[in-house]
Amino acid sequence: MARMIIPIPRICYLLVCILILGCTERQVRIHFERAEKYRHEGKIDSAIEEYKAILALSPDAFDARNNLGYLYVEKGQYANAIAHYRKAIAVKPDFAEAHFNLGVAYLAESQLDSAVAAYQRAVQYDPENHEIHNNLGAAHTMAGNHTEAEISYRQALELKPDYADVHHNLGLLYTFEGRYRDALPQYEKAIRYKPNFADAYNNMGSAYLELGEIEAAIRHFQTAIRLRPDHLLAKENLRESKTRLKEAQSAREAGEMRAHHILTKTESDARQLLAQLASGAKFETLARLYSIDPASGRNGGDLGAFLPGALLPEFEQAVKEIEPGQVGGPVKTAAGYHIIKRIY
Repeated sequence: MARMIIPIPRICYLLVCILILGCTERQVRIHFERAEKYRHEGKIDSAIEEYKAILALSPDAFDARNNLGYLYVEKGQYANAIAHYRKAIAVKPDFAEAHFNLGVAYLAESQLDSAVAAYQRAVQYDPENHEIHNNLGAAHTMAGNHTEAEISYRQALELKPDYADVHHNLGLLYTFEGRYRDALPQYEKAIRYKPNFADAYNNMGSAYLELGEIEAAIRHFQTAIRLRPDHLLAKENLRESKTRLKEAQSAREAGEMRAHHILTKTESDARQLLAQLASGAKFETLARLYSIDPASGRNGGDLGAFLPGALLPEFEQAVKEIEPGQVGGPVKTAAGYHIIKRIY
């Protein structure tokens, strides 16, 4: 006698599927909760195992892939992190956070072009995120794309004008380019918005040191060390500054001077600039805009230090007659008309 096969009603089949799906969802949720608990406790390896369990249950769980990648970054396993971020993006191409995290991992691996591309995609999907613009600027800076870096930093500041890290990064960009006078206001803003920003004090000190303003450099290095006593770079910079200060004092005793100037073609032009200075304009800004001496003009008119006999006699005589920190002129030489600011 043949066995009778009793078909399972369709509604029963659907109920079984729903029950299985519900069970899976509960398991996934439990693993997520455990993973987050372990992560907050610093138990990275245990958290990784929980996320792996989630992926065994649900391979398309892009958020688990993203979190797993983050944990691998914590362990310094960037290749593993990159693999999981890319799998998360394959499931959800518009996942801005995963693109951002992928950029972080590529940057850690010094894959600069890939980092730039990842941050650009993150910006595409989350254009109002100031942190993405900042990181894109940092990647461009490291890749040597300075124009693009400045654009990204400016976009970040449009979204968050009081973002101290962006002002600091913009200062670093200008420092890399040798634009020390432009870097200083950015470091000042970084410190204004984050008063205990030791790195900003240190880098501001470095800019002052490059400009030959050694006393100001020393003050900023000392502040960086006070804020962060283990700041080794600031300590090294402070030692170098003190050495340079002793050398500068010896040089000054030998008659060394230092001055900035703005060179114009006519006396009329020079007097117009003097009037602007009297109204509060910054000497360095006017030098960059109007000086016909391109070499010093780019540096805010800075001629550096010089000993007697190094420059035109009438120029040197004029410098000697100006008190340190004061402005004088116009002084006529064969080169044109000079407005002079004596540094020391």
